[in-house]
Amino acid sequence: MKKLLVIAVAACMATPAMADTILFGQLEASVDSLDGASKSTTLSSNSSRIGVKGSADLDYGLKAIYHAEWGMDTGGDGTYDFKNRDQVVGIAGNFGAILAGRHDTPFKLLSGEADMFWTTQLGTSRQITGGSSWDLRPNNVIAYQTPNISGFQALAAYVTEDNGNGADAFSVNGIYDNGLLMFGAGYETHSAELNGGGDGIAGIDESSAARIIAGFSMVGAKVNIFYQSVFDDKGIADNDNDTYGIGLSYGIGAGTIKAQYYQRIIAGEENNPTLMAAGYDHNLGKNTTVYLQYAQSEEGLGLGGSGHGESIKSDIDGDTTGVSIGLRHKF
Repeated sequence: MKKLLVIAVAACMATPAMADTILFGQLEASVDSLDGASKSTTLSSNSSRIGVKGSADLDYGLKAIYHAEWGMDTGGDGTYDFKNRDQVVGIAGNFGAILAGRHDTPFKLLSGEADMFWTTQLGTSRQITGGSSWDLRPNNVIAYQTPNISGFQALAAYVTEDNGNGADAFSVNGIYDNGLLMFGAGYETHSAELNGGGDGIAGIDESSAARIIAGFSMVGAKVNIFYQSVFDDKGIADNDNDTYGIGLSYGIGAGTIKAQYYQRIIAGEENNPTLMAAGYDHNLGKNTTVYLQYAQSEEGLGLGGSGHGESIKSDIDGDTTGVSIGLRHKF
């Protein structure tokens, strides 16, 4: 199971003696051919990043933990160089972990558990699920993560008022994963100001959303399902929508074939956005992967952006397509 908050937390709890500081990162580059309102061939960085993490023994069986990373741009115009990503410090022990800083919300992390394209990003579900700021990495986060109890772990975070504008948020998730079955649920509520909705549009000060995921794995095959319901999106009364998704993957030797399909149903709308992605990953070694991916969106959704790199809007018919060939190395 993917780590819920900070990789250092699990490492601290599992390893009695850990090196003070570990350098880690992911460098990735893909050549993308995009076709929508315009056509382009570009090099994208796919959320390449570098960081440090570690721990230090304290009294009373506790550990100080820290994790700081920055985005790097392996393509484009270099404007993404060293953009702030997750940066937290905290205390860990048998009770779990308490952290503070800048980090993905628990609600966002839940999507990563179900998304077959979470790292390569051209076909990531964030394109359709986070369109109204429901996949946040805010500042001013205070979070608590429970210990892993027989495969279950929960994470709760409060985002304090940011820049004195009254915008705050509460986010929580819980995930059970025994390697064969996976279930998860999450909930988030935040001020209209935090998601760009202004000062209580139409008399609504808050928006909220819920997510449910489930997965089944056996003999190299995996099936994930996703559901999200958003209420009063952007602070607008009755501006509700639901998103449904399914993802499939199957391992063949050193490779993995995968695909996913998502659709967002908007209250009162006839034309609802869809996102489809299919691809193949091939491991050249323990930490190096090459991949080929195809993605298509409809009804004005567009593709790219959100850390991937180049983005493109849909054409006049509301459709966008993209092909991505890339290389990823983790260290």
